Amino acid sequence: MDDKKTIIQEIKELWKDPNVTEFDISEDILEYLTLNDLQELKSKILKSLNNLTDEQKEWISKFRLNEK
Repeated sequence: MDDKKTIIQEIKELWKDPNVTEFDISEDILEYLTLNDLQELKSKILKSLNNLTDEQKEWISKFRLNEK
């Protein structure tokens, strides 16, 4: 479970947003997700972030700021 929590923390860091003060994943869901599931999720987030152009990153940033 500690390994899962470590990966969750890494995912939170990757997905930081100034408008979201905190998000968490319920312990029940953590029990359901495997370590491999979480590693794949982290990998997908990294890949999607790396594939964005600067223009897309700027657009997403503006969209998030307008969301409330």
